[in-house]
Amino acid sequence: MLVSLEHQKAIEARFEEVREIAKGRSEALFSVLDTCTEEEAICLKYLYAYMPEHDLANYDGALFLQFVKQALAVRKMVPWGDKLTGELFLNYVLQYRINNENVEFYKDAFADELLPRVKDLNMHDAVIETNYWCFEKATYQSTDIRTASPFTVLRNTYGRCGEESTLCTAALRSVGIPARQVYAPRWAHCDDNHAWTEAWIDGEWHFLGACEPEMQLDTGWFLLPASKGMLIHTRAFSTFPGDEPCVYQTERIAEVNVLDHYAQVKTITVKVTDAKGNPLTDAKVRFELINYSELYPLADLKTNAQGEVSFITGLGDLMICAYKDGAHAYAKMDVRTMDTLEIAVPDTFVVEGDEADLTMIPAEGKVPTETELPEEVKAMHEQKHARALEIRGGFKATFYAGEKAAEFASHYAPFEKEVAEIIEKALGNYQEIINFFQDSETKELLEEKVSLLGTLNKKDFTDITCEILKAHLQAAVEYKEDFDNVTFVNYILAPRIASEMIESYRPELLARLDETQKVAFKQNPEAAYNYVMANVKHGEETNYSLVYTRPVGLLDLGIGNDASRKVLFVAICRTLGVPAKYVRENNTVAYYKEGRWINLTGEVAAEVQTGTLKLVKGDVDQAFDYYRNFTIAKLTDGVYTTLELDNVSIEGESVTLSLECGHYRILTTNRQADGTLHARMYYTDVTLGEEVSLTIEVRHEEDTKKVVEISDEEVMTLEGETRRVSELVADNVPAIVAYLEVSGEPTEHLLNEMLEGVEKYRQAMPHILFILKDAKDINDPTLQKVLKVLPHIELYVKKDEVVLDALYEAFEIHDKKYPLAYDMNAPMKAQYAWAGYNVGIGELLLKYLG
Repeated sequence: MLVSLEHQKAIEARFEEVREIAKGRSEALFSVLDTCTEEEAICLKYLYAYMPEHDLANYDGALFLQFVKQALAVRKMVPWGDKLTGELFLNYVLQYRINNENVEFYKDAFADELLPRVKDLNMHDAVIETNYWCFEKATYQSTDIRTASPFTVLRNTYGRCGEESTLCTAALRSVGIPARQVYAPRWAHCDDNHAWTEAWIDGEWHFLGACEPEMQLDTGWFLLPASKGMLIHTRAFSTFPGDEPCVYQTERIAEVNVLDHYAQVKTITVKVTDAKGNPLTDAKVRFELINYSELYPLADLKTNAQGEVSFITGLGDLMICAYKDGAHAYAKMDVRTMDTLEIAVPDTFVVEGDEADLTMIPAEGKVPTETELPEEVKAMHEQKHARALEIRGGFKATFYAGEKAAEFASHYAPFEKEVAEIIEKALGNYQEIINFFQDSETKELLEEKVSLLGTLNKKDFTDITCEILKAHLQAAVEYKEDFDNVTFVNYILAPRIASEMIESYRPELLARLDETQKVAFKQNPEAAYNYVMANVKHGEETNYSLVYTRPVGLLDLGIGNDASRKVLFVAICRTLGVPAKYVRENNTVAYYKEGRWINLTGEVAAEVQTGTLKLVKGDVDQAFDYYRNFTIAKLTDGVYTTLELDNVSIEGESVTLSLECGHYRILTTNRQADGTLHARMYYTDVTLGEEVSLTIEVRHEEDTKKVVEISDEEVMTLEGETRRVSELVADNVPAIVAYLEVSGEPTEHLLNEMLEGVEKYRQAMPHILFILKDAKDINDPTLQKVLKVLPHIELYVKKDEVVLDALYEAFEIHDKKYPLAYDMNAPMKAQYAWAGYNVGIGELLLKYLG
C-alpha cells in the first residue's frame, strides 16, 4: 500500500485544519482536488497538510498537482518503484520543497534528461550517475543567502552548497530516488556551515557531495569536518518522519538529527530549575556554539514537566542558555566530560557584569578511512569529470560576456558600461534582460531601466523576468519627479525589499485597495502599517523564515510571519509612491516623510526609540569586522538576538551606531589555527537620546605554532622548466605557498575566500606561490578570477615525485587533502599550515603571515 490507513487518517484530519486556515485561497488551492484520482488526492492532501503557510499563499494547486502526478508516474517507471511506500515516498520523493528555494516544477525536465541515463542501473549506480549530471550543470561558487531554485542554479552554472544540494536532491527525486538535503547549520571549528545530499538505497541512507561526483558513495572532502559537528540535520514536512531521532517536531515539520551518520555522538540532558530549585516546565533551552562571532542556537527546545530537555550532539563545547518570562541563565557544557547539566533561571532578569571571557574548544573529529579505487575506475571518473566540465563550459559559452556583452551594450548610449555589466550578470537568464531593454512600450525609459537594474542583487539578474521588471518600472515611474533621484530609485523604484524572491506586486496591490485606502495610506503610512497588522495575523515562525510570502497572497491568506508582513507594508508604500524600506539591522520598517525616516515597530504602529552606541578599539591596530570578529546582540524576551549589521566595521579608532533602546551584548572573538575560539562578552544599555561609549578588545591568547623546515623540492614552470622552491622565495619576504587541486572542493572554497578578501590581499601584497597539479589547471574559471584580481600570484606545477607527507605529518594534519597551504615566515621554514576543508584558510593565511 502506497500510504497506510493510519497515515491516511492523520493526513485527512490535518488537511481539514489547513483547508480552514487557507479558506481565503480555497479556489486557487483546492479546486484541483475535484480532478484527482483517489491516489492523487491523498498525496495532494499530504502536501497541503504539512506545507509552510507561505506556500499556501504563494502557489496554486495546479503546481502541487504536477509534483503529485510526476512522482506517482515515475514510481511506476523505475525498477525500485515498489520500494517507495509510506513516509519514504511521501517525505523524500513526492515532496516538492527541499530548502527555502522558490518553487518551480522541474521534475519533468530533469527526468527527461536523467531517466535514459539511469533506467538500466541499480539504485547505487543511478545515484552516482545523477550526481555526474548535476556536475555537468553546476559547480560551487559562493552566493547570497536567498536560495536559488534548481532551474536558476542551472542557468547560473553554479551555486553555494545549499543550492548545489537542492539541485542534487531535486534531480534524485525526479527519478524516484528518495533524497534529502542534510545540513550542518554551523560548524564549531570554523566560521561556516555546509550542506550535502543523502540518498536512500535499498534500505539505507548514503551520502554524497552534491555536484561533486565520485565513483563511490559515502565519501567526500567534508568528512573530517562532519565528524567534528555538533548537529547535522534534515527536515521533513510531516508528522511521521520515520524512526530516526528528531531534534523537534511541530504540527508541520520534523527536524531529523542525522549527526550519528558522521560523528561520535552523545545524548545530553539539561535540567532547568527556578531560583528555589523547583523544576521549570516550558522553559526554553538554547544549545549554542560560537560561529561568525555570534552565539548561534543549534536548537531551541522546551523543557518537559520535569524541567528537562535532551539533545543529541557531538563531543565538543556548547553554551547552554535557559530562559523563561524574560529571565535567563547561561552555562558552558563540555560534552566530552558531561552528560547532564543543571541550570537555575532567576525569577527576573539579572544584569550581567561588565564583561566575561569564554573559550570554546571543538570536537576532535576523526580522519575518514578511504578505499583506494582501481585504476580503471579512477580513469572512468577522470573521463566523466572532464566531459562534465566540457558540457558546462559549452553552455557558459552562450552567455553574453566580454565582446558579446559590449556589442549588445553599444546600442544603449550613454549607458554602455552599465548595460554591459548587467547583461553579463544575467548569465543564462540573458534573454529576459534583453527583452526588458528591447521592450517597445518602455523604450523612452532607458535611464530608469538602468537605475532599476542597479538596485538588484547579483542573483536577481539570473531569475527575474522582463514581465516583472516592466511591471515595477511602469508603476513607479510616475513618482520620479516627487523625490530626489537617490530616494526615488532606492525606495520607490527598487523592486527588492528584503531577501525575498522578486515578484510583480504593484498592479495587483492597486487592484486590491479601494480609493479611500489609497488616499489614507499615502497621507498617513502608519495607517497602512496598522491595516497590514490587522488584516494579516502573525503566523508560525519557522526555520524557513528566509522564505517570504508574496504581498498579494499574504493578503488573501491573512496569515504570515513577521518579516512577510513588514515586506507587505513596504510594498504597499512603494506602490502608492511613499518611499519605504525594510531595516534588517533591527527588523523594523521605515517610511520617508518631510525629509526624515520614521521607523515603525509593534503590532500597532509605534515610532522606534533610539540611542547611540560608540564602540572604541582597545587596540588601534586591531581590525574589527562584523561577523568576522565581533557582533552585537539585543536582549529580547530574555534571549539575545544578533543584529544584522553586515557591512559594519571599525576602520578608525571607533564606530558610532544608532540602535533601538535596550540591553545589548557585544561579542568579540579570536579563532585560533586549531579551531579553538577565544571570546569576550561585553554588556551595556542603550538609552533614549543618549550616547554610551564602550571600549572593546579581541582576546590575544598564545597560539599553537610550529616551525617546520621545508624540503627543497623541485617544481616546474607552466612552460616546463624546473625550479627549486628555494629559488622562488626571497630572503626576509614572508610567502604564502598553496598546493591546489582546481575544479573541485575544497580548493574552490579557498579560492573563493581569496576573492571575498581580495582587498585585504591587495593591501598586504604577500608573496604568493600557487603550485598546481597540471599546467592545464590554469584554465580553471575560479583560478582565473583570482589571477585577474591578484595578478602577482606566481604559478608552478607540482612534480610527480614531490611528496608532501612530511608536511602533513609535521603539522599533525591527518586528513591529507588539497589544498595544502602554509605561511613561510622565513626562507624555507613554514610556521602555520592548513589543509583540506578548513573554512577561513584565506583569512588565516594573512593573519599568521609575518
